Amino acid sequence: MPFYAIVFGKSIMIEKALSDDAEEILYLINTSNREAYKDIIPKEHFKVPILTLEELLEFFQRMTFYVHKSAGMIIGVAALQIESEKTGRLHWVYVLPEYQRRGIGTTLITHLEKKAREIGFKKMRLRTIEKAEQAVNFYKKLGYHLAYKIEVPWGFMVSMEKDL
Repeated sequence: MPFYAIVFGKSIMIEKALSDDAEEILYLINTSNREAYKDIIPKEHFKVPILTLEELLEFFQRMTFYVHKSAGMIIGVAALQIESEKTGRLHWVYVLPEYQRRGIGTTLITHLEKKAREIGFKKMRLRTIEKAEQAVNFYKKLGYHLAYKIEVPWGFMVSMEKDL
């Protein structure tokens, strides 16, 4: 059942993704990832594309993807994975660059947090790159806090969490 929300005075629709959406989701993730991280991750460590269709379809087996559509086109995506009986993990939170800063990412995450509560989760976790200040600040604004850091060749990944 689609979820409708009002963002900047416009009704938006979030729905569970279908495997038929995979190619459009793949384009969105690869495009958004490239724009967000091309100047943060050194070229020798930056994988382009970040995902192949085969890899994405494997992720479809382990997590539930939700999409935001506008005029029939997928412009935002986020996935929810069961980490433990009481904990969910956010993955692949992306909005096409030309649609960012319109509340779409916030609405996607809010929707996934609602789904997580319905499942019975008490906590949500996610990872992002520490140098991606825009992403870190975005998640902080939504109530996530730093749990720990993981060293990677270009700096640190941060694990963030939020009690639901």
